[in-house]
This record gives sequence, structure tokens and C-alpha cells, in this order.
Amino acid sequence: MKAKHLKYYETYSASAPLIFMLAGLFTRTHVRKLSAMNRHKDYMALGKTPELLPLHHAMNTELLRAAAEWDSYDYGEGYFYQGLDLVGITGLRNTRSRVDAMQLEQLVAGKTVLEIGCNSGFLSVMIAHAAQRVVGFDINPHLIKIGQLAAEHIGADNVELLVTSFEDYKEPEPFDVVLSFANHHTFDENTKQSIDDYIDRCHQATKPGGLLVFESHPPEHEGDGLPGVRACIERHYDITEERVLDHGTYLDRGRTFMLATRRD
Repeated sequence: MKAKHLKYYETYSASAPLIFMLAGLFTRTHVRKLSAMNRHKDYMALGKTPELLPLHHAMNTELLRAAAEWDSYDYGEGYFYQGLDLVGITGLRNTRSRVDAMQLEQLVAGKTVLEIGCNSGFLSVMIAHAAQRVVGFDINPHLIKIGQLAAEHIGADNVELLVTSFEDYKEPEPFDVVLSFANHHTFDENTKQSIDDYIDRCHQATKPGGLLVFESHPPEHEGDGLPGVRACIERHYDITEERVLDHGTYLDRGRTFMLATRRD
């Protein structure tokens, strides 16, 4: 989205959906085309929910600030990487289908939860109603602000979203459930830890008998490294479930899901 488009989130405009649709026709990458189409879809829905316009204005303001101030890789490429249907955001990845496919609401019910590298925190916000407490963190302050806006809007006061890296995060006490979703290594080169160090940190953050919920990168990005990651997990956890996910968008499908219980 361009800065000049922010005005469309101040007052609903009947011409804005066409402008967003045309933007998708004249962009080159598949991700940017999907972003433009989803932004068009989101904006069309705002015609029926104009009360969400101030929230969308605030969140899109943060996206523009991120584009101007954040010099690392933008996973959403100017749009929202994650979706949150509770506030009318489609996103590039379908958060609702991820939660359902991994049965996260059941896994976190009444428990304390840590989400590593939470991006905009939309997944943390979506599961908050089921959990006792959710802490998510990301290094991008603009994404964290977006998540905080969403959490405040829906009244998810048991969600805490922090600006930090996993290397610097100091948990006051271990959690019942640790969510590791495609963060064991990253393509923006902001993860400095080895896989061994990363899983060791996950182990420290998980209560004895607690759960590690793991999602891999897509196969084309994970490459042949998954067996090594699995071996690292098995040093500290018993893997009780492993399967390939088939849900949501092309960015969701084909990832490997593992559920593992920390040994005492």
C-alpha cells in the first residue's frame, strides 16, 4: 500500500476497492498480487463494518512506518502476513485454518503459552480466549504494535506482545506450551542461534511435561534440514505426533507439524 492510500481508511471510499484491485493487476510477484487482492477483499468488507475503519487506519499506518523504518525482510511485502478474521484482516496466511489444523485451542486450553517470533501476534490473539495467558514476541516493533492494537480492540487482555529476540528474551518462568512456528531459522538472517541453541532455548522455556508445538518452513525452504531439526527436538522432547499440514493458502500447505512433550 502507498501512503496516499491511507486516506481511504479515514472515510470509506467506493473507489478504493477498484484502486486496490488494479494495484494487483500491475504488480509482478505472486505475493504482491495476493496482497493486493486480499486488501481489496478486506476493504470491501469494511463497507459493512465501518466501525473497523479506525483500527484498519492505525494498523496500516504501522505497515507504512515499517516499510519506511524497518530495513529487514518484510514477510507480508506491504500487507499483513497473518490474517485475523476477528478484525477483518485476510492476511497472506490463514490464521483460523492454522489454529484449526493444529487443534491449538484444545492444546492451549487453560494453559500459559509462549509464541516465538509471533510476527503481528494475530495467532496469539486468536487463541487467547482459550488460554490462561499468552506471551508473544517479535523483533519488529511495528508488527508488535499492530498486534497490540488488535488485542486491545477485541479485549484480549491476557495477551502480552513484546519487542525482543529469542536470544534476548528472559522468561520469568517456563510455560505450559511453547509455539515454534517456522522460527528455528529465518531467511532475514536475524536469527543468530544455531538449531541446537534454538531448541535448547525452547527446552528452557517449557515446563517439565509441557508441550512444544512445532511448524516447519515450507518444504522448498526447509530443504533437507528437517531430520536434523527433529533430532535436536528429540534430545529434550518425546515427539507424540508428526504430520504434514494441508490447509489454508499455498504459504500454509506442506509444512511439517510436530507435537512434542518435554521430558522431566
